[in-house]
Amino acid sequence: MGHDGAITPPPPNKNNGILMIITPVDHPFSWKNPPRLVLGLSLVLTLVFVFWHMADRKREQVLDELYRTQLLSIEWELYETHAGRSGQVSAMAALKQAHANGNITPLRRYIGSDDRFVEDVRSNGLSYLPPATFESWKSARATLDAERSKISIQALGIDPEEFRPITFLAYSLIQPDALHLICVLLLLLSAGAALELALGTGAVLAGAIGGGFVGAVVYLIANGKGVLPMAGGMAAVSAITGMYLMHFRNNPVIWFGSARFNAAFLALLWLAAVVAGYFVSGQRPAETAAQVAALVSGPLWLLIHQRWFTHEDAELEALPVEEPEADIDLVYRETLQKALDAVARLDFAEGQKRLREMVKAYPQDMRVLVQLYHLEKLTPTSSSFDAVARRLFSLTGGEDTEVLKIYRDYQRTSSEQRALDIETSMKMVARLTRMNEVMEADKLMRKVLEKNTTHPLISKAAQALGDALERMQEPARARFYRQLVNP
Repeated sequence: MGHDGAITPPPPNKNNGILMIITPVDHPFSWKNPPRLVLGLSLVLTLVFVFWHMADRKREQVLDELYRTQLLSIEWELYETHAGRSGQVSAMAALKQAHANGNITPLRRYIGSDDRFVEDVRSNGLSYLPPATFESWKSARATLDAERSKISIQALGIDPEEFRPITFLAYSLIQPDALHLICVLLLLLSAGAALELALGTGAVLAGAIGGGFVGAVVYLIANGKGVLPMAGGMAAVSAITGMYLMHFRNNPVIWFGSARFNAAFLALLWLAAVVAGYFVSGQRPAETAAQVAALVSGPLWLLIHQRWFTHEDAELEALPVEEPEADIDLVYRETLQKALDAVARLDFAEGQKRLREMVKAYPQDMRVLVQLYHLEKLTPTSSSFDAVARRLFSLTGGEDTEVLKIYRDYQRTSSEQRALDIETSMKMVARLTRMNEVMEADKLMRKVLEKNTTHPLISKAAQALGDALERMQEPARARFYRQLVNP
């Protein structure tokens, strides 16, 4: 309250949002219910990189020395012929440049990864190599292949020469360099966190798994005759970014806890990450194609998530909100009794199923909704719990005291309070004001004003709240809400 007694509009709800790069306006970050999947996945990616990647660097140094001293002189004379026969002529220009510069690593990675070449030499080597040289090559090659199989990219990446379904998921866990890891974490803690706060863990999982699959398939197609395996989580986070852009589109989001930007601004961040990977980390065109394809597939995974994960909740919210009918038939009583019997047997899944069916058959009956609410409360972070609560708050009929009881219970139970979107909150403000619960209405109204001051229902709710405060001899506070009616 200001010095003259007038109500000062509350500051934006930072709510520890600076921990997340981006947070939705309606779902700010809270320690009580953080985006656990995104934080956990970020920690896993970091730990894998620190412990496995560092071990890889030491192992690759040993492999480079082994290849330089025992294999390069033998294989280099044979590989150009093999590359011509196998359709890898385009790769030879870069390999010749590396050989001229004495750069062993790209030679060992590419020629050392060509299983078809190795098999060809193993089968026909005696035809063009002296026996002693061939035996020396076989021994050195066996040692190199055994150590190479332990490198993370080779173990978990997508090897174009070997089909392993598990790598369609596992390759996203391995980041080839520090820049790649930073870009993946940046997009995950921005787009991924915002999606999880707004839609739940299912949306992030759908994007990560679906995008990883699309990226893998496109990489195998675009890679052509190449032999290098693919690793890195950019395809997975690209799909999550595509879902984010589709869901939020032109809506504002909060960056670093306070600044508001258009959601589409994240597309520039994704583009910068892809360009940096291409020019700084030596990313191949096939990998870039995989990331672009995963981004484009993002809206598809969002639609799949909405269809399979939130369809039932949408049905509940789409039911018409009307005044309850006076007649209750026998079928209603029998169905309700069966639902209550299931609850009494602690068969909550059966009780929930029957009550959901009753809500569809009797969409105006508040008693059924209240019973379903208490069952859904067993999983307070689920979207179905929020859907039932939102429907209860939106009913125009029913007992006000029962709605108030549910409202207070929901505030204690739900940390995010997703049911109280702006429109539902405005309806509750009007109901609370009518019930003379002016302090509750005032508190809820101030929460709404933190998020939005232009919604068409705000003027109506502010008028009712201002009149109630005037009757309570609170002229200064009433004046603030009257200003919202007549700005």
